[in-house]
Amino acid sequence: MRRLLFASVIIVAVSVVGLWGVVDIQSTLTVSELTDEHIGESLRVNGTVKAGTLRTVNNGSTVLFTLTDGLADMNVSYSELQPVNLIEGNHVAVAGTMLPDRSISAKQLVTSCPSKYAAENTTLKSAQ
Repeated sequence: MRRLLFASVIIVAVSVVGLWGVVDIQSTLTVSELTDEHIGESLRVNGTVKAGTLRTVNNGSTVLFTLTDGLADMNVSYSELQPVNLIEGNHVAVAGTMLPDRSISAKQLVTSCPSKYAAENTTLKSAQ
């Protein structure tokens, strides 16, 4: 009986550790679903990097872009290591906090894989 209890505790512990940080798909929103009630909340938002908006500031340490779902737009700032395939027109999932100005201070970006069939990719423009 003790072995069964011990094994059950180990299985539960491994499951919790293994699932730690897994994105909860159901809590992901689109830009147009956000309201003022989301201000100050940590959230996940899906959208596309709007053409002509991707740039860096602070000597490249901060990435700024506009996230769009085709119905609404939202500014995003991200000060972590930039994903290589963060490209205008590509899909991106943003995890962060919605600020009072209705922008997002992102803590995590997840981008889609680049397509080898894409006709043209827009590179980052520095605001310096």
